[in-house]
Amino acid sequence: MTALAGIGLYSPKQAERLIGVDAAKIRRWLLAEDGQNGPLWHPEPEALGLEDTLSFKDLLEIRAVAQFRKHGVPLQTIRSALANLSELMQRDYPLLHPQLVTDGKAVILKAFKGNGETAMTDLAKFQDVMTEVVAPSIKDRVTFDASNNPVRWSPDPSDPGIVVDPKFAFGKPIVLPSHMSTIALFKAYEAEDGDADAVARNLDITVDEVIRAVNFEKRIAAGELLH
Repeated sequence: MTALAGIGLYSPKQAERLIGVDAAKIRRWLLAEDGQNGPLWHPEPEALGLEDTLSFKDLLEIRAVAQFRKHGVPLQTIRSALANLSELMQRDYPLLHPQLVTDGKAVILKAFKGNGETAMTDLAKFQDVMTEVVAPSIKDRVTFDASNNPVRWSPDPSDPGIVVDPKFAFGKPIVLPSHMSTIALFKAYEAEDGDADAVARNLDITVDEVIRAVNFEKRIAAGELLH
């Protein structure tokens, strides 16, 4: 159990709720072993004995895959780019690289040369390209550590104090500064017939935190944060 602490744990359905990628699609991308090409990568909890489960890093990498697909990049191209970028950077979960862009056909690494010029490399073909590109919003509201590993994500653009942090609540959304689970607060709010003051008194937190957690859960249930 100690090995699972701090990595975040999500079922495909829980991941769908947070990032808007269909659970069945997540299973095809990561958990299907019977396809022609196999999974895009093996989820982190799999090596620790958990099946049908994703980690925080898996969650954000799936979100990145979905962003590239949204811009029209074929899945097979993403698969090739993943393999090449992992080898190039010598790290897992490379799609959150800050310099990744796309022209709608390829995953492209945009880097600056020593002479100040910009180089763009098609990561599936390892060829330099010259094309109009866009930067998918894969890094939006993601906090990175000194080694460029994602450590926190703010899923609600209107409330940066609602965060997903794998060190707390197994990676489920929490409200700051109390670090309490938003879904737990929402359920407590329902149990108190909508009395936010009573929840705040019972849990020794602010009424503001209760209201923000409740609003977040209502918005995510309505799919307002998935567009």
